[in-house]
Amino acid sequence: YLYPRKMTRYEYIFSEFQSGNITPFYERMYPELLLYTSRLLGDEYAFLTEDCVQDAIFQAYKRHGEFRSPLQWKVFIYTCIRNGVFSRLRKSRAQRNYLARIDDRDEDLSVSMIEQETLSLLYEAIESLPEKYRKIFDLSFEQGLRNAEIARQLEIAEITVKKRKARLIDLLKERLKGKLDDRSLELLLLLLFMQG
Repeated sequence: YLYPRKMTRYEYIFSEFQSGNITPFYERMYPELLLYTSRLLGDEYAFLTEDCVQDAIFQAYKRHGEFRSPLQWKVFIYTCIRNGVFSRLRKSRAQRNYLARIDDRDEDLSVSMIEQETLSLLYEAIESLPEKYRKIFDLSFEQGLRNAEIARQLEIAEITVKKRKARLIDLLKERLKGKLDDRSLELLLLLLFMQG
């Protein structure tokens, strides 16, 4: 896709989704949602993957006029998927056997839940930031662009990108303090911005 000038990939997909064109969503985001969901479900329940994702998409589409931003929309979809997965696992007759047999996988499932909770907290914090910092986050983390590429796209100096990125990290630390332990917070921010 060639996105309209100054529009990121997620902004474009979100805009099209909001207007009723879900083709870009299915072509660009659907595969990553399937992968995420199948990891949560594990091999035994992988057959439920598409059902969980489709349910989340349906819920998002029903409420498509309520979302104020691509970040809010994306967090909503991932949260719906997570809730759907755990609801299905709870309802399953084989749940006791499943939980008894997975020992090590139980820890993996918990890690996946923690990862998603952490991401939800992160996206909520990003949602509260001024637009210029949300844009830096999207270009740096979501799209993986280097500082020079971001500077060209935003038509600003590379030093300005570096300053905004540093300020973005400070703002995220402020907003996430008390919600994540210090070590998790530092590791998360390091992983997010190590490519910059």
